[in-house]
Amino acid sequence: MSIDILVNFSNLVMANALSALLNSSGENYHAVVALDIGELKRFEPELVLLDPGTLRSSIFERWPTAKVIMFDTGLKEHEVTNIILTHKLDGIIATDTDTSLFLKALSVIRNGQVWIDNSKLKALLNHAESPTQSNNIDKISRKEQEVIILVSQGCRNREIAEKLSISEQTVKAHISNIFRKVNVNNRSQLVPLAMNFRYPPMV
Repeated sequence: MSIDILVNFSNLVMANALSALLNSSGENYHAVVALDIGELKRFEPELVLLDPGTLRSSIFERWPTAKVIMFDTGLKEHEVTNIILTHKLDGIIATDTDTSLFLKALSVIRNGQVWIDNSKLKALLNHAESPTQSNNIDKISRKEQEVIILVSQGCRNREIAEKLSISEQTVKAHISNIFRKVNVNNRSQLVPLAMNFRYPPMV
């Protein structure tokens, strides 16, 4: 069964090139280019690839279960941070990423993890030191810190529950409490916070 991918770029040449790359990658990808998502009637993509110019809330509303990946076309550091903090992205990829790394990123994201290029991670780390979040770090319990670390490693709720020997419902409760305490609304926003907690890697 093919893996449906929507390529929704403001640059049609780039969109067509990326679609051709995916369809010839041998990874069973079925990429479709659409400048206007309203033209798509019954297409249910597993992955949505877009750029800052096509990043709209309608994407998330129409395909709430799709993994959304943004290609960074040269954003400034603060712009990257703002986008991450206001949109539920599953990945950010630089346009100069080589093909093998790009395909690896798609595989990682399909498995429920978050992919952020190292250059974009710098912007997140800088934001982690912002006064708003730093002032709330002391409100996070030890167990919540462990949850944040595992989320930053791309673990899903079931995996977190297994590693911490707690129920999935408890994991969900911890994540809800964390969101409230540090004023975020999606898992990718927890990645920079993990840098504040220096525990040994969990295996």
